[in-house]
Amino acid sequence: MNDRNNIARKLSAILLCASTALSAPALAADKDEAISKPPAIYTDLVACKNITEAEQRLACFDEKVAALETAQTNNQVVIADREQVREARRGLFGLSLPRIKLFDGDGDDGDQIDQIEGIIASARASRSGKWVIKLEDGAVWQQTDAPRSTSRRPRADDAIAIKRGSLGSFVAKVNGGRAFKVKRIVN
Repeated sequence: MNDRNNIARKLSAILLCASTALSAPALAADKDEAISKPPAIYTDLVACKNITEAEQRLACFDEKVAALETAQTNNQVVIADREQVREARRGLFGLSLPRIKLFDGDGDDGDQIDQIEGIIASARASRSGKWVIKLEDGAVWQQTDAPRSTSRRPRADDAIAIKRGSLGSFVAKVNGGRAFKVKRIVN
């Protein structure tokens, strides 16, 4: 549960940063260029390196680093490494969210997530007989095809693999068994 809370906190901070960064450059001529352009607080810091006089350059760095630190403390800017972004993408797998370049997977790392693997924390049948499966990471998935399509009852501690299907669908296999269609639901 603690890992889930950490991911949720990081994700909300990253989304806050992304929404802040996306709202300001809406007037730019080239939308893709505006989205990929670093925030001014970062470019101002980098610009300090072009100052030739050492004392002025140091003063510039001190001022801009303090501003960046304050912005990060106030969640106006989020510093995230590639692994944190990958973990956020994994946590978002299966959810329909607005397209945010940060999570597109079209960046330099080509890290589009097409499949996740996990362990079932709990599984129950809904009134319609379709399975509702909660993973250890807290994600909840619901079966969308006919209830009889599963070969056996999913149980806690079973391994599950969920991958992207065609036309935005998702397919799950429990312990390598017969595949069935699922969708991610918000719990």
